[in-house]
Amino acid sequence: MEDNIDKAVSIIHSIKKWMSFIVLILMMIIVIIAIVELGIILIGFELVETVEMYFKENVIHAEVVLLVAVIAVSRKVILLDLEKYDPIATIGLALIIIALGGCYYLIKKSYRGKNG
Repeated sequence: MEDNIDKAVSIIHSIKKWMSFIVLILMMIIVIIAIVELGIILIGFELVETVEMYFKENVIHAEVVLLVAVIAVSRKVILLDLEKYDPIATIGLALIIIALGGCYYLIKKSYRGKNG
């Protein structure tokens, strides 16, 4: 009788471990989906802001365009599967990130020079 109880407890513990594992995987899937959706929403907000600024001032602000590009590239990096891409493509993406960061820095620096 005790052997049956021990066997049942062992089975319940293993089921509990698997259920915890399945819940963890489902939670990770939900978080990944939320990140993807958030990225799309952020890019949309930045694009709307760019169009709004264009209609108000009839000028396209390079800072806003660069921010949209940074958000798009950040989304790409978050979803990047390194096994799927060649190392050259990954290096190219790294160079794009460095170039966008450098451009954004120079634009911010030029704005500080004009204002201060």
